[in-house]
Order: sequence, then structure tokens, then C-alpha cells
Amino acid sequence: MKNFLSILALVPLVFASCENKSKNQTGKSPEVNTQPTANRDASFNIAVTNVVSNLETNGSHLSITHIDEDLKQLAKAVDGLLDIARNTSDEVPPNLSVVDLLKDLGLSKIDAMGRSSRSTGNAWHNRSFTQTNGDRSGLLSVMGDEGSAWRVGNFAPANADLVVEFELNLRRIRETMKVVGNSFGKEGQRGFAEIMRGEIAGGMMTVGDLLGKTDLRAILIVSLDKDQRWNASEEIELPIMHAAICIERGMWLWKQFGKPIEAETEVSERDGLKIIKAPEEMNTPMGKIRPVIILDEAKDMIWVSLTEDYLDKCQSPANTLASSNDFKQATAGFPEKGNGLFYVSADFCEEIIQQVKQAGKNLPSGSEEAPGFDAVTGLLGLSTEDAAFAHGYAWCISNTKTGILCVGNSPFPDKGYGMMNGIAPIAAMAGMAAPMVIRQKSKADQTEAMSNLRQLGLALFEYDTNEGQFPNQLGELVDAGIINEGDFSRLNSCRIDGETKQFVYIPGLSSAGNPARVIMHTSAPIDGKRTVLRIDNSVSSLPENQFLELIQKQQAEE
Repeated sequence: MKNFLSILALVPLVFASCENKSKNQTGKSPEVNTQPTANRDASFNIAVTNVVSNLETNGSHLSITHIDEDLKQLAKAVDGLLDIARNTSDEVPPNLSVVDLLKDLGLSKIDAMGRSSRSTGNAWHNRSFTQTNGDRSGLLSVMGDEGSAWRVGNFAPANADLVVEFELNLRRIRETMKVVGNSFGKEGQRGFAEIMRGEIAGGMMTVGDLLGKTDLRAILIVSLDKDQRWNASEEIELPIMHAAICIERGMWLWKQFGKPIEAETEVSERDGLKIIKAPEEMNTPMGKIRPVIILDEAKDMIWVSLTEDYLDKCQSPANTLASSNDFKQATAGFPEKGNGLFYVSADFCEEIIQQVKQAGKNLPSGSEEAPGFDAVTGLLGLSTEDAAFAHGYAWCISNTKTGILCVGNSPFPDKGYGMMNGIAPIAAMAGMAAPMVIRQKSKADQTEAMSNLRQLGLALFEYDTNEGQFPNQLGELVDAGIINEGDFSRLNSCRIDGETKQFVYIPGLSSAGNPARVIMHTSAPIDGKRTVLRIDNSVSSLPENQFLELIQKQQAEE
């Protein structure tokens, strides 16, 4: 397997060499247009003119790549390597095709890419555009359809220090996962079905149902209170944080999961809104809070906040973030519509830097981590005492009619160094696609192991209730009539490295013992981890070294 992955790791380098060769064969260097986008001439290839129109040509960096059929040719090359690997390894699924995989993931729709970077004095205005001709298939569907007007500027108060707004649509991802799972034949189909049947919130919904319904827009708003701080630990002091969340198209979430909450809270109505509050104030390290939820069924909207006062500020039309000069500067040059936005204020940046510096001071003198920490902070420019962040920073992503536009006002330029240039990111993505997807097989095996152990755990507890202890041999579950022989045979095994292997059972224990003790585990690691069942009926996966240490300690205590 390691040899197989090593072969795939060479794919981006091979492709990059082919790209350089094609450039050398032309005998010409590409023409560079130094005029601003608005004044660009017609010298660009017609296939990339749309990309150029979404970038800036008057900065310090501009790169454009017409991918054309390059990605498809690369995928074919990877498929050729997979064919070679199949002759030496049975770990490569017979039906796996990178050409089909890229198509299913929507990556084959990427036709051209470009990026530009320009200094504004206080930040770098970076833009990148991926031309997809408006396709929304596969992974490209996660951000929903074409971008809509930003909400956060009118929802957040002017003193907000962190805001995140994003569109999330997982409806089509379920079908994409199904198609990818089918690439692995019956095992992949079985693993996909097992994942989709997984229960959420105590069986109130399955993973498949959640994916099928998730299509929402969410906003997170956080304000720091610099005048009030609390001790997160003996060495860490943080400002008090006020937070609120707004979810559009999210009432289905409340209808699915909200009833148990309403049963234990104070519920009232006002102006057509349902207001749900915690029964009383709660004392926390950050002071007193009383969480509140407001449901606006007419607008299909949910508001959540730690305090009602902060929620009132977020909902007030006065003194909004959109009126803040810092926010205007941080989002200068952004499109009016989009699917995702992230903003951090200058105060938030300063707080983070101070925490990083304090963490460096807290490192023990002469520790191994100190040199690496100093190198990283120096590289990022965090070592100076007079670091300034001007208006804060912001980034956004927007689905347009022809592609995906990313814009950011950042502390660093995006100049496409090294592997970030041209086709290389897609080449690297394709080169890694096969081994990453192959790992899904191990994930499916791990999911199956956890599910089987959990069901066996329930049977063990039923036996313990009747007999006062767990059985001496696992087969006694069948003898006691708790589980039939067919189900027992199916549950007492899992797939490990392509083989069906039984679990290891540790006898002589009971539910009255240490709840953290392991009573069952897989006979070998799956993807480097052992899946274990403990006396408290919890199931988890542990790295092999941690598992061995735990078992040795457990044996020493017997």
C-alpha cells in the first residue's frame, strides 16, 4: 500500500513537468497585461477572458491558467497507475476510476483558474476565480446555488469582532457519496448504507435524513468585552465573549429536535415570535448568562444567544456592522452577493496575537517547542510589539453564474508560490484523490465495527442484568436467548484489511466494574486505530499505541 501511495504522490510532479515541457515547446513567454482590469486589452485567450474580468491586473501578481482537458488527461494517467497497482495489490477497488471520480465530485467541470494580488497599504487585496461555467454538481453543490445578498452587515452590531456567514446545502452531497461508495462495489455500498443509517440525537434522525434536509444559511456573531476578562486556566486570561447565531431556513431543525428543549424551558410569544428562555440565570466562568432562542416561523428563521440583551443588539436596526468604517474597509472590493463571509476585527486580531505571545512565554525554558514556536511567530510577523491590524481582515466566497469567486483583504499576499501556481493545485488534488477515497473503505470498516460492538454491548448488559455479570464466553449470549445465532455471527465480526475477523472478548467483568475498562476490541487496527467497547457501553477508536498502553495497564490491575 505504501508503494502504491508513493506512486500516486509522484503524479503532480509528473504533470507539472509535462506542463513545463509544453511551455518550452512554444518558444515564447506568455504576454503579461499590466493594465487594470477595467482597461485590459484583447490579448488574452478568449477561454480565460471571463477569469480575467473577475481579477485585477494592476497589482503585483496575476496568474491565469486555461485547464481545458488537462485535468481529464491527468485523471487518465492516474487510472493507468491504478491499473499497474492492481497487479501488485488487492487493496485497489476493481471499479475505481479517477476519471469517473472527478466527474462525480464535480471537479471535471473546472475549466480555468486565476488569481491576483494587490497591496492596499494596510492589507493585501487577493482575488481568485475558478471557472466552472456555473456547474453545481458534486462538491460544488455544498455552497448552494448562486450567491445572495449579505445579511451579516445588518444583523451584527457595530462592535462585532468576529462574524461568519455561510450557505450550506448538503442535499446533493448524499447522492455524491452514494456514487463514490458504489466505486468500491458491494463493500462501498454497504459502508455508505451503514453511514446513512447512523442515528443522531438518540435516534431522532438518521445521517441520511439530515443530509437530505440540510439547506440553510447561518450567521455567527461574536463581540469581545475587553473591559471584562475571565480565567480560562491559571495561565490564560480571556475577554468576556457575547455570541449569537442566526439560522435561515432552519425551522425544520427545531421541529425535529426542539420539543425536548421546550419542555424544560420558559416559553412565551410576542409579535408572532416564540421566545424560549432558560428557566433561570446560570453562573459561568464568563459571568451570568440566560440563553434565549427566538423562533420566527413566518420567516423560517431561528435566533440563539447567550443573553437576551445581546440578541436585542443584533436585531436592532440601529448601529449595525454595515455602518462600521472598519467593516467597510475590511470588506472593500467584495461582491454584493455571496455564499460565505468571514470577518475579524483589529481587536480580535490583537487578542489572538497576545494569546500567542503569552503561550510562547509560558513555554518552559529550553523546551523543544521553543525554537519552533519562535520561528513560526517570526515568520508570521508576530514577534514585534507594535504589530498593527488597521481595520481587521475579511474573506468571502461567492458562487457566480460562471464560477467561484474568492476575495480577501488579508495580511499576506496570494502570489501562487510553488505548488500554488497554475494547474498544480488541481494536479495535486487529483493525485491525492485516489488514496484519499481508498481510505473510505477503512472508514466504512471502522463504522461497521463500532456499530456491531455497540449492539453487542447492549446484549452484554441484558445478560449482566439477568446473571449479575458478563458471560464467561461470548457465545453464552446465544445460549441465554438474548440474541439468535445468525445475528450473533454477523455482529461478532468486522472487516479488517479485506478479511472478516472476530472481535476479542475479555471475560470476568461486570457492569459494576470500572466503566472505563475495555471488554471487547477489534483483533487488529483499522486504519491505524483499534475500536473498543468499554463497560459503560461507550465505543471509540484509539490509536494503536494508546490502545496497547491501555490494555497493558488494565492487565496490570487484574
